[in-house]
Amino acid sequence: MLSRHTGYDANISRSVLEACAIACQSCGDECAAHADKHEHCRICADACRACEQACRNLLATIS
Repeated sequence: MLSRHTGYDANISRSVLEACAIACQSCGDECAAHADKHEHCRICADACRACEQACRNLLATIS
């Protein structure tokens, strides 16, 4: 959506990035709760945290 060449709508981009950050935060929280017992949950939590931060960083540049 952000890389398409057909037009840009900052409001839509912000909404999608906010939704992605919230979903990643929720997933990261759930996976982190199991990270001490399951390696794949730790990996998932780390990936979710990184994705959430990337979304929030991009949001900061377009806000």
